[in-house]
Amino acid sequence: MASSGNGNVANGNGTARNGLPAIHTHKKHVNGICHDDSGPTVKAKTIDELHSLQKKKSAPTTPVTGSQTPFATLSEQERQKQQLQSISASLASLTRETGPKVVKGDPAKKSESQVHHDHHHHHHHVATPTIAVSDSALKFTHVLYNLSPAELYEQAIKYEKGSFITSTGALATLSGAKTGRSPRDKRIVKDDVTENELWWGKGSPNIEMDEHTFMVNRERAVDYLNSLDKVFVNDQFLNWDPENKIKVRIVSARAYHSLFMHNMCIRPTPEELENFGTPDFTIYNAGQFPCNRYTHYMTSSTSIDLNLARREMVILGTQYAGEMKKGLFSVMHYLMPKRQILSLHSGCNMGRDGDVALFFGLSGTGKTTLSTDHNRFLIGDDEHCWSDKGVSNIEGGCYAKCIDLCQEKEPDIWNAIRFGTVLENVVFDEHSREVDYSDKSVTENTRASYPIEYIPNAKLPCVGPHPKNVILLACDAFGVLPPVSKLNLAQTMYHFISGYTALVAGTEDGIKEPTATFSACFGAAFIMLHPTKYAAMLAEKMEKHGATGWLVNTGWSGGRYGYGSRIKLPYTRKIIDAIHSGSLLNAEYKKTEIFGFEIPTEVEGVPSEILDPINTWSDKKAYNETLLKLAGLFKKNFETFTNHKIGKDNKLTEEILAAGPVF
Repeated sequence: MASSGNGNVANGNGTARNGLPAIHTHKKHVNGICHDDSGPTVKAKTIDELHSLQKKKSAPTTPVTGSQTPFATLSEQERQKQQLQSISASLASLTRETGPKVVKGDPAKKSESQVHHDHHHHHHHVATPTIAVSDSALKFTHVLYNLSPAELYEQAIKYEKGSFITSTGALATLSGAKTGRSPRDKRIVKDDVTENELWWGKGSPNIEMDEHTFMVNRERAVDYLNSLDKVFVNDQFLNWDPENKIKVRIVSARAYHSLFMHNMCIRPTPEELENFGTPDFTIYNAGQFPCNRYTHYMTSSTSIDLNLARREMVILGTQYAGEMKKGLFSVMHYLMPKRQILSLHSGCNMGRDGDVALFFGLSGTGKTTLSTDHNRFLIGDDEHCWSDKGVSNIEGGCYAKCIDLCQEKEPDIWNAIRFGTVLENVVFDEHSREVDYSDKSVTENTRASYPIEYIPNAKLPCVGPHPKNVILLACDAFGVLPPVSKLNLAQTMYHFISGYTALVAGTEDGIKEPTATFSACFGAAFIMLHPTKYAAMLAEKMEKHGATGWLVNTGWSGGRYGYGSRIKLPYTRKIIDAIHSGSLLNAEYKKTEIFGFEIPTEVEGVPSEILDPINTWSDKKAYNETLLKLAGLFKKNFETFTNHKIGKDNKLTEEILAAGPVF
């Protein structure tokens, strides 16, 4: 009897020679011939053919409800031809009459013969440049168009250093030397139109550049992208309001940037992609390549440039993905008010009865925590529009801070960090790939970008009716603002324009005084028009639709930072609940001195003595001194806006000024 290879040969009684049970191979006997259980042989004649059978055509989608638009009547070949012509036109250079010759697909996946075939196949799609000004004009640029997260994972892990899959399936990436935005390197073209429309000068985030300098930087970015073997192209949307959505095209060199924008913008359905056409706005992200520091207006090797007339944005010298997100937000702050739609830097949620609340607040005020509510639907976490029909989220995803993230405090964000999510600049265990969210080795500004449908109570589509409540959040480290104040319209405008919070200053030398921070419209870095224009639109919409303004202090009580204590989160949640339910409107109110706030005498579940901050201070003199100090800081900050007139008779401006502190 033959050996089985391991010395265990079966005897006739079913046991091996060493006494162990014999190993049996189960086979079928048909007409005395032995057959295995496998199915028929595959049709493929080569391994490449076999691999091709694995895949079928599809397109990325955003979950939508309601009817779908029918597919376009164009043939697939004609549609692809138009698409490639559009992408080629986007990448056109001033020094060449046409754009580069573009073909679809990853060059690494094609054999020489296939590439040669594709070149001939697509050659008629794009006109050949008349003057070959560089070697890049002689080559084909491969376009990786609207790839899925899985495809982008493959690209990132194969070709981008620092890209890894974490233990939960998220893609961990590095943004390079820049781990945050570079506001001082952001420029906007000042032309005959924008000179009069945009907010320039003292206090404004808008730094000017001229058309020529923009075109120099654009040429540099486009030439860099055209020199690459492949570029990533995303065609997506901004704004869930179907009547006011904006078509955006993002051309980038990194899979990480493509996946980030796949998450952050609204993903088109296959039908919408069929009919996409020419974009309304285009981003050229050549962030791996620096700008020329000798170019006029440049102050570093980083430059983020907006040209509103051309509807283009150029990124050089920074790979931080947030520049694209916030750059587009700035564009929406310009385009939407032209349509009488208010753009807002806010969170937004909706109750089961359809009551919508807007949450404004700077970093550390609790905007994310308080707008994320398991009893309410999340419309969006950061950027919104308020039109005549109601509110709509501008984005298709969320961009959450990750530093010190824990499952207990932020379960929704924690659970959203899975396959498809981009994790920026986090530190993880080399072996287990578990992320250490407390580790700041790369940066404190660690981030997660994920589609909004990763949040279980997200409302899809991300639209809602007119807001009932506008909640302004401040973390007052001076400890003198009430936990909640009801605001009239003028006060809402005043505090919306002020955009106040206080940063806690703690150093090795000991505790120092809190620092007041003001950011106009709670997002000064992104607004394009004068803050009073947004405030006037907000007041008009609040008045028309009967919304109430509230100022909620999530900061200190009983003394400033270092002496008092932080207002307990459960108390703040009870206050927010009372605002949502409408019960706080029926409370009794009294008016405070200096700021003239209306504060309730009772809120269910909140100790009444903390509602008026003076009660919680043992040193009343110190309270009054601190209150006057903060009021002075408000007045000083508002001096920037006093010269701007709203309306023909300037009455509105006077009303806003009168709503500030009086002392």
